[in-house]
Amino acid sequence: MKKIKILLITQGVSRLVRPLFESGHQMVGVLESMPRDYDGSKQKSLFLSCLKKTYTGIKGKYLFLPDFCKEKKIPYNFIWNKNAAEIAGWVEGLKPDLIVVFSMSQLLREDILKIPRLGVVNLHPSFLPSYRGANPDFWQYFDMEMNPGVTVHYVNSGEDMGDIIYQERVHVPLGTKSPARLDKLIGELGVSLTLKAIDAIAQGDAPRTPQPAQSPTPRSRNLKPEEHTQVIDWEHWPIERVWHVLRGTELWLNAITQPTGLLAGQRWSIQDYEKTEAAQGAFGEVGEYKNKKCVFARDGVIYISIDFDIKRSILKVIQG
Repeated sequence: MKKIKILLITQGVSRLVRPLFESGHQMVGVLESMPRDYDGSKQKSLFLSCLKKTYTGIKGKYLFLPDFCKEKKIPYNFIWNKNAAEIAGWVEGLKPDLIVVFSMSQLLREDILKIPRLGVVNLHPSFLPSYRGANPDFWQYFDMEMNPGVTVHYVNSGEDMGDIIYQERVHVPLGTKSPARLDKLIGELGVSLTLKAIDAIAQGDAPRTPQPAQSPTPRSRNLKPEEHTQVIDWEHWPIERVWHVLRGTELWLNAITQPTGLLAGQRWSIQDYEKTEAAQGAFGEVGEYKNKKCVFARDGVIYISIDFDIKRSILKVIQG
């Protein structure tokens, strides 16, 4: 197998990190894409530092990308909207043949796209051209897309519009939670297609299929905080759809009131649902049914519980 030099751009120790390091190709660096709300301030940096110590101390394993790269003796840097220009010089100094992207919060600048001789490829968690954009996971839950796909494609100046190398669909059952969905979609299928694409690019025989200009679905944008409570149509959606969306997005979507008081910082874990002949409470409100915590829907109840996580409580304290 012909080996090439690869620079990875990702967020955290994503599902693609370890497989790439074990691919047999030469990893020359890792660039971490900072979240969109990262501001680079001293306070923010202090918060991230505290968070890092909390997570590594509790879990006792590498959950943070800088630590992982330090262990592997691989150059690490991070990119955000205010340092992208200087990062281009850092990338150029590594002389990568190929840049591989997965889970990046911004579009790459043209000066970075031009650096690798074999181009830039991205692993996108949808069957392109459907669900282009930053948050395809949510909108596929929203649309009840049961046969989502992944696409490995070349990156150009457009948003998820570059030529397709490989793509494939997989069935994901109703109500599958996000971590399990991503394990199947990315950890199994996406990683496999990415490694296949890298090998094909290294050999010089990677396919290229141009994408149509128009997508059959609206842009998969991120939700604004104030939209979280508005995305579910409690009056009209059947309970299966409500359950599917709540369960899939339980880690971050604030469509229902989250725990308060001593349990502030924890999140509801979405369990099973039960259909009833009549509504048992105000739609979307948290209450009790048969002595169990639940959320009321128009044609039943969705049971909820708390899987207590000490990290969330510590985070709440750190955030003030």
